[in-house]
Amino acid sequence: MRKKILLFVWMHFLVFGIFGQTESEQTTIKSITLDEAIKLALENNFSIKREEISLEAEKRASSHVWNELLPSLSISLNEEILPPYYAAANNASGIQHNFSFQGNIALSISSDFFASIKKAKLDYEAKKISCEEAVLDVIAQIKESYFSLILAKQNLDFLKENLENAKSQAAQNEERYRRGTLSELEYLSSKVSYEKLKPEFKAFQLAFENDIRNFSLFLGQENKVIPEGSLENFIVTYTTYFTEEKMSSILDAVKNGNIPSLLNLKKQIEAAQQNVLTTQLAAYGLSANLSYGISPVIAGEDKGQINHSGSIGISLPLENFLPFSKGADSIKTAKDSVADLNLQLSEKSKTVKAEYTHIIQSLSQKEESITSLISFVNLAQKNYEATKFAYSKGMTEFLSMQNAAKENLEAKMNLQNELLETLKLYILLEKLYGGK
Repeated sequence: MRKKILLFVWMHFLVFGIFGQTESEQTTIKSITLDEAIKLALENNFSIKREEISLEAEKRASSHVWNELLPSLSISLNEEILPPYYAAANNASGIQHNFSFQGNIALSISSDFFASIKKAKLDYEAKKISCEEAVLDVIAQIKESYFSLILAKQNLDFLKENLENAKSQAAQNEERYRRGTLSELEYLSSKVSYEKLKPEFKAFQLAFENDIRNFSLFLGQENKVIPEGSLENFIVTYTTYFTEEKMSSILDAVKNGNIPSLLNLKKQIEAAQQNVLTTQLAAYGLSANLSYGISPVIAGEDKGQINHSGSIGISLPLENFLPFSKGADSIKTAKDSVADLNLQLSEKSKTVKAEYTHIIQSLSQKEESITSLISFVNLAQKNYEATKFAYSKGMTEFLSMQNAAKENLEAKMNLQNELLETLKLYILLEKLYGGK
């Protein structure tokens, strides 16, 4: 817990450093709402763009699967050379040349054609769900980053006040020491307490600037952006949104498996089962082939002659009926994929239910914790003010006031940290059921 507190103290110093920049530096920083941040993230995220490209490819494959029925067409120009002995046999002299065009049209259809159409459609539907999951991932990432930066901003006022109090107290103690009303030990303690904050402030300033820069780049922004709002306001928004009716519908969705991660696996299983059928038809089914060709002679001894050719055939790959054939192995591989996906679905269903239970229980615990921390913050503030007054009257030592100030600061930051952890749970809940 002390490490977490120290982390937020550092981040708080960094925020203070950012807002303490010159006016010219501040012109490159703008505030941004959560909705704006999400919009920018989705527009500029490379993983989302790649998912969109893959989705477009699946859509194209699903839409154009009928092109297998398109006949193949070809045309060629042929020259036939007749040698002298052939010409002599036909009462002609020299080498004879016959020129002709040749056109062919062929059509082939296999037993797995219609099964392949359905599989292409299922692949496209599975990819759509996968893209929706990718969007949910990015939204969850940007929200967590956004709220984490708000935590730093929220702690700014606490640290700034703490820093100013330390500076003011050091100045007061110096004056009292000069007047001889304060011991040298008390004066040096207050001076050390204030001076200790300065190098920490510089170090955290650099770290926070880097966090802001990374956040801005994640949104595709060249200038730095700062989030708006407070953690308390977002907590209110979430608690208002997640009504009893909403939570009941989420529970039903979890029980019935109607959430993105499970729907994706179900659609993959459906596509894999269709692939088994497609593979079986390809291995054991009949294939029909039709072809027709025409070849008119346009020059030479046989000018004007038209040659026709045509064929129709049905083929059956008998070798695939052998248990060790390539076709038989392909069917087994397809069935293995179905079995593996079913195992994944079973495991994922258990994981989702456990995750949902953990989120709900944790939210209940966080609600109690936040209530307790609010009370503790009020007590810590009163204790600090009372100790500070007692120190000004010489009724207590500087160390007591310093401890009270530290406890007050930690209480406020612990509350903010608990608010952030609660928001993270809400983000997980949103991502779990799809945020719809």
